[in-house]
Amino acid sequence: MNSEQFQEWKSNPTTIEIFKELEKVRDDIKDALCSGQTLNSSSSETISNTARLIGNLEGINQLLNINYEDEIEKKEQT
Repeated sequence: MNSEQFQEWKSNPTTIEIFKELEKVRDDIKDALCSGQTLNSSSSETISNTARLIGNLEGINQLLNINYEDEIEKKEQT
């Protein structure tokens, strides 16, 4: 994929809608964390629930922040 193709993909209406949905999911996860929804009577369960949501946030943020330079770096590392 070249830069032009990447920009075309980013400006595609379907891509834009998917990114909007990802932002909503990210906001829902943040709300869940802030409101204590991961808390449990078991500390190990709380840690597990919290870690899972934080991992989900990290993955969503990586997708939302993707840029063409990231793709170039991935190719260079392989």
